[in-house]
Amino acid sequence: MTITNALTTDTGLTLVSAVLGTLWTAFKSSEWYERSRNRRYYKAIQALEAGVEETYRTYVRAIKDASEDGRLTNDEIDRARAQARAAAIAFGNTQGIDVLRELGEDYINLWIAKLASRQKN
Repeated sequence: MTITNALTTDTGLTLVSAVLGTLWTAFKSSEWYERSRNRRYYKAIQALEAGVEETYRTYVRAIKDASEDGRLTNDEIDRARAQARAAAIAFGNTQGIDVLRELGEDYINLWIAKLASRQKN
C-alpha cells in the first residue's frame, strides 16, 4: 500500500484532517499570532484616530467657525463621519492595515462617534 492509497481512504483522510486541524489550532493560539493581531488592531485604532483628527481640523472646525451657533447640522455630521471613515481607511492603507476588517465594518461609525466625543472633551 502506497502513501497515496492510504490518504484516499476514510481513515487516512480523517488522520490528515486531524493533524491539519491541530496545527491550525496551535498556530491560532500562539503568542506570536496574538501579538500580530493586537499590533494590527492598535494600528487600525491609530489610523481611525488620525482620520477623526484630520476631519476635525479640516472640515468640522471650519464649519463651526462659520456658523453662528457653532453647531453642525445632521447632514454635516454625517458628511464628517463619512470623511473621517475615508481618511481612516486611507491612513490604514498606508500602513498595510484594513481598518474596516480589523475594527469591524458595523462598528466603525460607533468608533468614530466615540473618538469625536473624546475630541470635544
